[in-house]
Amino acid sequence: MRTKQTIRAAALGMLFATSVMGTAYYIEPKTLTKAKLDDVLEKEGLVAIRESEYKKLIEAAKKKQSTLAPTHPSSPKTVFVYSLTIQKGDVPNDFAQKLENAHIISDADTLVAYLQTHGLTRYIRPGTYQVHSDMSYEEIGKLITNKSK
Repeated sequence: MRTKQTIRAAALGMLFATSVMGTAYYIEPKTLTKAKLDDVLEKEGLVAIRESEYKKLIEAAKKKQSTLAPTHPSSPKTVFVYSLTIQKGDVPNDFAQKLENAHIISDADTLVAYLQTHGLTRYIRPGTYQVHSDMSYEEIGKLITNKSK
């Protein structure tokens, strides 16, 4: 009889230990690592940006929207044209600053944030491009990357 009680006690102990481990496994909060987050975002076709970049994009959109509705419809709008040359190895900050200085865009950082947010920085192609001040960031991005987004 001692053997039967010993086997029952061992089985009960294993059942109890399994229950405790299972409970701990399902109760423990799952941690999301940066790598897992990047995989999920890429799989879903989403992009995560910093809050400051998001605010800059919102401000740029508001500026663009306010410039689209002219307060004086009879006054002519000045359109600046610039020949942008991108060399191999140029970084977006460099040519974005050139565009800002040429009055093509209002803020270089916003253009760089747009390119980074939409994953276009790796597709920028060297060359010479005619850009003008009434082009949107999206249009400039399409032009210098030969991509539609």
